[in-house]
Amino acid sequence: MYPIKTLLIKLAALLFFFTTSYAYSGAYVMPVDIKPKGEQANITLEIVAWTENDDEYEGEGPNRKKKITNPCYGATECYVGPDVLYNDPKNPWPGMQGSCKDQQPSLCLEAHSYRTVKEVMEAYKEKVFINRPMSFDIMTADAECVGLFYTRQILPGRGNARIFPNSTCNKLPPPNQSCAIELPTEIAYGELKASEVNNKTGEITGSVKCSLASKEITLHVRSKDGLEKVNLDANGTIFSTLQISGQNIVQKTNGTEGVTVIVPKNNDSTTFTLTSTLHTNTPELPKAGKYEGTAVVLLTYN
Repeated sequence: MYPIKTLLIKLAALLFFFTTSYAYSGAYVMPVDIKPKGEQANITLEIVAWTENDDEYEGEGPNRKKKITNPCYGATECYVGPDVLYNDPKNPWPGMQGSCKDQQPSLCLEAHSYRTVKEVMEAYKEKVFINRPMSFDIMTADAECVGLFYTRQILPGRGNARIFPNSTCNKLPPPNQSCAIELPTEIAYGELKASEVNNKTGEITGSVKCSLASKEITLHVRSKDGLEKVNLDANGTIFSTLQISGQNIVQKTNGTEGVTVIVPKNNDSTTFTLTSTLHTNTPELPKAGKYEGTAVVLLTYN
């Protein structure tokens, strides 16, 4: 029986606040911290992931063009960047003054020339950045959620910005609450015989700690593409299903997806296990080679 030389699942532990149904594309914005600043507040956040589906086309022959999916396309000016949705029933929408103009270098992209959301994503990653903290002032700490927005007019105070397509507005933590996940970076299976792959399990132990005690912390795990299973090759010939502390990743509890954990105060840790089970998707034995996939562990406030 031939061996599969290397079988590796890489796991990226990220603190991520996600309060709506999973989407398979879009920008995921994580609130890191929010602090009062006089009558205003200063927020720190991070765009931890941003993926978009491939561009769609319309027309035939010489008239074939990318289908317009960017709401900024064709405007005289239009900006895409992070901000918050306020708890204001009259006008919750941000003006994006803090992230686009007051903060330098700007955290916003001038996006009117890009036809598609995928082109906006690629330009933002190149000209601004993701995967590192961003800080800017907002009108008040009384905000509901943080996300990626677009606006055709930057205004001080409230404005006319809207959530960028495919993106989510993620719930802010309670006052004075901050949490962190600690987790080993990989589950390494080593060399396996092809006949040993199916139902082979691997496990690591992680921990959650918070500044305040809570019974309303939920852990989720998903592939980097937002799927419940993690493909270890392009064709999904070998894939992994994941469990948190023995529970499936889609665990319906009071209508909430994920696994609820109870955390003590003062940053004392609560441990959990993350288990990966391998599966094959064809009747034939998998071919020898290197297989790997990436998953993300998420934390949300209920």
